[in-house]
Amino acid sequence: MRRSLALALVTTLVLLAAACGGSSNETATPETVEGEIPQQTVAEGDPAAGKEVYSAANPACGSCHTFSPAGSSAEVGPNLDESLAGTDKQQVLEAIVNPDAEIAEGYQPGIMPKTYGEELDDKQLADLVAFLTES
Repeated sequence: MRRSLALALVTTLVLLAAACGGSSNETATPETVEGEIPQQTVAEGDPAAGKEVYSAANPACGSCHTFSPAGSSAEVGPNLDESLAGTDKQQVLEAIVNPDAEIAEGYQPGIMPKTYGEELDDKQLADLVAFLTES
């Protein structure tokens, strides 16, 4: 009986050990994800208020970018008069809140602050996007 009990215990331990291991981790890929990843949407904004945000953000957008409607002519970042042509509001919002998602040609990642999405509220972001896309 002792031998049967020992054999049953060993068999149980082997089965438990086999059940615990052997799994693999899988990474989500476009082929394995169903549906869409939610994105922050752009509310309607006020371009005049957005001009104030452009100047008041910390650091101010104009301290790095040229943008004629704002009267800024800095050259640290892309010239917005040129780089905003053909972009929609969603693309502009994404560039503000996730600036390293797509890097303008000739620029390095990590230069634009990544904090605007946290420092600016939804209204300020909508106003800034309206100013940048409607001016």
